[in-house]
Amino acid sequence: MAIKYKQLYLDHHNCTLESDYTGGYDYEMSTECTADSYTIYLCKYVGEQTIISENVHYYAHDLEDVLKEKIDECDKVFCDEEIEDELHLEWEQMCEEAGLIEWNDDEEEYQVVGEDEE
Repeated sequence: MAIKYKQLYLDHHNCTLESDYTGGYDYEMSTECTADSYTIYLCKYVGEQTIISENVHYYAHDLEDVLKEKIDECDKVFCDEEIEDELHLEWEQMCEEAGLIEWNDDEEEYQVVGEDEE
C-alpha cells in the first residue's frame, strides 16, 4: 500500500495544511507582490501586526524551517500553493526524520512504524 507521506506527517503533528484559503488559520504563509513587482513572502500568525524584519521574506528557500515549525505548533496552517511549489518539500524524508516510517528490507520499501505487516 502506498504511503501518503504528507498526510502521515500532518496527522502526526495534528495539523491541517491548506493551500486554498478558507479561513480559520493559526498561521498564514502567503505570496505578496510589491508596488514594483517583486514577489515577497508574508509569514505570520493571524491577527499579528506585520513587522517587515520578522514576517517578510524575500527568498522562499528559508521558509521550509518556518513551515515545519508551524506544522509542529499550530492546528491549522495556510501555505500559499506557490510557496509549497517553491520549497519542493520532501515529505518522505520529513517522515523518516520524524521516525514515522522505516525501511523494510524484505519488501524493499518504506512502511509506517508500528503498522503490522500484512
